[in-house]
Amino acid sequence: MALIALTVHDTVEYVSDLDPAKTKQFVPIDPSDPTKGEEEREVIGEGATVFLLRPLDVFLMGHIYDSASVISGKQGDDTVGIHTRVNQTNIDAVRHGLAGFRNFADKYGNQVRFKTQKAVVNGREYEVVHDDIMNMFGVRLISELAQKIKDISEVSKEEEKNSARA
Repeated sequence: MALIALTVHDTVEYVSDLDPAKTKQFVPIDPSDPTKGEEEREVIGEGATVFLLRPLDVFLMGHIYDSASVISGKQGDDTVGIHTRVNQTNIDAVRHGLAGFRNFADKYGNQVRFKTQKAVVNGREYEVVHDDIMNMFGVRLISELAQKIKDISEVSKEEEKNSARA
């Protein structure tokens, strides 16, 4: 069995669970044989916003996770605090892992044009989501997108099994 290398330039299409065009519906297991019953599936309707997500490289993942917690306290003091920066970790993941979107409109119904800016992390230059675009997302959407980006940034057990068969 061999591990699969991550390809950080490939993107995955994702529709948010918050999108009203994404619903759960009961659909036939086998459309040609209704006796097999139905199962609940996610159905993406017209008008959904599609986010293009890419995995983060190991340098970014290390930086993001290392920045997630801050320890505070003074030498000789018994009080030590650990502060977890979950929201900042999520913002950093989305800033680096969002590669684009389709059908994303502002509050007036105008399609938003995806923009990027340059950022340097640990001496490496990255093209990241522009601040103007990041400000259009709510904390719940950022949290959801960040989780998906973190998930695709790791080789799953299923991918390991599939690579073993190849």
